[in-house]
Amino acid sequence: MQITCTRNVMASGQALEAGQSYDVSDSDGALLIRMGKAVESEAPTKSKAKAKRTTKAKDDGACRLPE
Repeated sequence: MQITCTRNVMASGQALEAGQSYDVSDSDGALLIRMGKAVESEAPTKSKAKAKRTTKAKDDGACRLPE
């Protein structure tokens, strides 16, 4: 669940800062929302994926570091 904290809180052993968005478990998110310490926010939209650069594998399959 994606939430935005309205106050500094602890959830799942992590400190969450007010004004920041976090992805937390559904149970932690629901609890913080009921307590008035967070509001549900929309999941971040994914931007277009950039094309990954592919490299040609070596003949022996081993990774080699530049000398």
